[in-house]
Amino acid sequence: MLHRIARTVFTASLATALLGGLLLIIWQALGLAAGDAGILTAPNGVFKTVLCIAASVASIAAYVLVHVKQRQPAHLTEAGTR
Repeated sequence: MLHRIARTVFTASLATALLGGLLLIIWQALGLAAGDAGILTAPNGVFKTVLCIAASVASIAAYVLVHVKQRQPAHLTEAGTR
């Protein structure tokens, strides 16, 4: 159960961090092209904080995924094997 929750949290937070990072790069490229410092520094507030939090959550979920074993269904485990 914990493995499934960690996998879902990891997937969602990683997607948020990666897509947000891509949007940040595009936003800053537009600011550079326009030569406007206001556009360039606009995402430095809440947007950047959300990206950092999403990346941190993804790293913690990845750590949990490495250390929590996925439960095998009972019908897939073979009794009496060596």
